[in-house]
Amino acid sequence: MTDQEILEEALLQAADLTSEQAKDQTTKIIADLFKSAVLMKYKDAYDHELIQGTVHRKNIDKAVEFCYSDICFSIRRLSQISDDEKECMIQEGKQVKDIVKQTVERILVDKGYEILS
Repeated sequence: MTDQEILEEALLQAADLTSEQAKDQTTKIIADLFKSAVLMKYKDAYDHELIQGTVHRKNIDKAVEFCYSDICFSIRRLSQISDDEKECMIQEGKQVKDIVKQTVERILVDKGYEILS
């Protein structure tokens, strides 16, 4: 791993820890926004690679992580549901992230994209 990748992983872990330990939705929203900002470059790289016909597995994984963080942000902003319901929805999404990553990969392969390690 490069120094930049080590720093990114540390920042992502810090954002996750902040979100887990936060008592209020505002702090959790800020952590989700921060995490999304760190992951945005991977989502952009994924989008660019789709045009080229080959996608790196890391960009798929990080793009899904970006989407998850963005969804968490959107859920936390909902005013019509309780904080407990929000956390339940977020945890359900967290449990299926790996399945989503595998599904995206399978769909890409089925559509003729090459997945690079």
